[in-house]
Amino acid sequence: MDNIKKEKYTSKELLELNFEPTYEEIFEILKNEQKEDFAKIFAILNLEKINSQKDADIFINLLTNQPNPIREIVAIKLEELNETAFFLNNFAINKILNAIIDINPNVCRAICNFIGKNKEIAELIEEKLIENISEITEKIKKYEEDNKDFFDNKIKNRKNHAKNKLLFSLYWSLEAISICMSEKSHDKLIKIIKYLINFSDYTIREQAVKILAKIPSSPSELLQKAQNDVNFYVKNHIYDKMTKEIVK
Repeated sequence: MDNIKKEKYTSKELLELNFEPTYEEIFEILKNEQKEDFAKIFAILNLEKINSQKDADIFINLLTNQPNPIREIVAIKLEELNETAFFLNNFAINKILNAIIDINPNVCRAICNFIGKNKEIAELIEEKLIENISEITEKIKKYEEDNKDFFDNKIKNRKNHAKNKLLFSLYWSLEAISICMSEKSHDKLIKIIKYLINFSDYTIREQAVKILAKIPSSPSELLQKAQNDVNFYVKNHIYDKMTKEIVK
């Protein structure tokens, strides 16, 4: 967090705030909708612990539907504090699921790191996350059917906000499930991978193959497909899997 203070949020205002807010003052700021964004950012930077469920709800509520800097600092602070007990309720879990596909990749990355540190939260979001991935892939399939130039025109692709949003959401959802997947999800994930392993965008294929490499006794046809992929980063995940199996 020190780097954030120095590099991202340093300003004349920060230098002028020569006091350290108390725990009570921090949450008075966070629950006050009239407070300026900078005041909330400053309060979150000074947060070192969470003492109650009520305060946890106030904090996690800022993870969505807030300006970009606030969402980002909340996600990073959530990873740093690494609390679990206060974030197991439905309210917090829904916030976390929404943050996984935030438009800001720094938010997505911090939330994925947080999930990776917390097995209980990973277990709670796993099933819903797979449902979300299935829904996104179905939307993409439909989009491909209705837009024949879905991948043909690269210039149009870069400007196609609807398509890019779907791909971005899919990428980070796959990243999250690769972190929290358990054996009970293997069959559902293999079904999804059968579609994604032929995906045009290599970053999606890479995420799919990263998941495939974590599934024991993966279908040989999918492994072969991954090994023959034209992209180094895609087939490298399978190379690592094969190397480990040979060593065994």
